[in-house]
Amino acid sequence: MTQFEVAEGQTGLLYVNGEFVRALGAGSHMFWDIGRKVTVKLVDTRRQSLDVTGQEVLTKDRVTIRINLAAEYRVADPVKVTTEVKDFAEALYRALQYAFRKTLGAKTLDQILENKVTVDAEAADKVRTEMAAIGIDVGEIALKDVVLPGDMREILNQVVAAEKEAEANVIRRREETNATRSLFNTTKVMSENPVMLRLKELEALEQIAGKVERLTGHNGTGGLMNDLVKLRD
Repeated sequence: MTQFEVAEGQTGLLYVNGEFVRALGAGSHMFWDIGRKVTVKLVDTRRQSLDVTGQEVLTKDRVTIRINLAAEYRVADPVKVTTEVKDFAEALYRALQYAFRKTLGAKTLDQILENKVTVDAEAADKVRTEMAAIGIDVGEIALKDVVLPGDMREILNQVVAAEKEAEANVIRRREETNATRSLFNTTKVMSENPVMLRLKELEALEQIAGKVERLTGHNGTGGLMNDLVKLRD
C-alpha cells in the first residue's frame, strides 16, 4: 500500500499506470499498489506571483529599454493545466513576454513613461484569455519598472531641465508684465491727481527721513518739498 499526503492549498492528481484517475483534496490518501503503479502529482492552487525581469523592448522611436513586469495568478483547473502544457509557469512567462514586447514596441518612449504605472489593457486581456484556456486565472498585471540606458537618462534629464527653465521664464515674464502694467496704471492716476502725487511724495520723504540722523533745511520745508518734486502749474 502507498500513502500520499496532500497539503492545504494543493490538489493531488491521481495516476494509475500513467493514466489520470481523479483529483484528490487535502488530507492523507492510501492506495493498493499490487500489480499497478500508483502516483500522485501535487499542484499548488494558491495565488502566486510571477516576475518578468530585464525584458528588452525597442520602442517606436527606436529606443532600447528594459522593463520589469509582475503578474498574479492562480491555478483554477489543475487537471487542464497539467494536461495542456508541460510547465504552466513557463507558459505564463512567455505569454507576458510576447504580449508586452509587441504592444510596448508600438509606443514611443514618452508614451511608455507617461503611463508606466498602468499596463496596456489589450495586452493584459490577451494574456488572461490565453491562460484561461489552459486553466490559469491571471489577476493583476503591473509594469513595475522601465530601465533606460545611461545616455538616454542624461538626455531626458537635460530635456526636463530645459522644460522647467522655459516654464520659469514664462512665469517671470508674466510677473514682469503685470508689474509694468500696475506701474503704468499708477503713473496714469498720479498724472491726473496732483493731491495723490503729493501724498506719495510725503510717504517717500518719511521713508528717507527715517534712514538719516540729521536733515538740514536751508530754504524752509516748503522750499524743500517744492525742490524735491516740481509740479506743473
